[in-house]
Amino acid sequence: MKKILLTLLLVTCTQLLLAFEPSALNLKVPSDLERSSMVFEIQHRFYGDLTEDPLENFFGLDVGANVNLGIRYAILDRLELYAAYTRFEKEYRVAASYAYHFPQIYVRTQINLEYFSFKVGQERQQNFFYGLGLQSEPIFDAVTATVNSGYDGYNEKFGLGFGIDLGFDWEFGPIEHVALLGEYYPVLQSEEPITGPENSFAGGVRVDTYGHHFMILIGNNTHIGARRLMLGAASNDIRLGLTVQRLLQF
Repeated sequence: MKKILLTLLLVTCTQLLLAFEPSALNLKVPSDLERSSMVFEIQHRFYGDLTEDPLENFFGLDVGANVNLGIRYAILDRLELYAAYTRFEKEYRVAASYAYHFPQIYVRTQINLEYFSFKVGQERQQNFFYGLGLQSEPIFDAVTATVNSGYDGYNEKFGLGFGIDLGFDWEFGPIEHVALLGEYYPVLQSEEPITGPENSFAGGVRVDTYGHHFMILIGNNTHIGARRLMLGAASNDIRLGLTVQRLLQF
């Protein structure tokens, strides 16, 4: 019976999409999703220090992890809704975004409006995050730059995030593309740090297959998403992270 249900599900999901924007580690990148397509996402950020007794705590994996589950759905081409849940502070997020491409100047843009709610003690706090994403078209078919800016209504903070994607096609088995990724989030208004005084940073590798993105990364922040990373990091301890994305079209 389980095999029959699985087969029906695979038939319902008629095909995987070829058009899948180059995902970042945490930054929002302008969407390339077509109408009625969907992306499932799971992210892990392990709490343990990668460099502290790596064999004893298995590279920080034994200490637990912050986990995020998310789903994106395109109502129209590049117009999408997003919903997610993050373990830390039991945070819920729902968002709407629209991406527009300017091929004449080799730039893609996306505006995001996100409602978020998280728990502090026994009380829930909520507000909005207003974001703008910019991304270049691939330079020499290899280098892509991304910039995020946003305003956190709860913390009343403006933030920035910068990313670089150095990728190349690699037709090897199921692998289609491999990219080296880097991100940096400077702490603005550092006299009043929220999460911590350190600038957030991350680096990793993304492997693209037909309908999947797999990412492994290291960084100094266990939070997930650009809004959280814009608020700083508590320390510069290095931690491991994983992301898996699955793309479907109905």
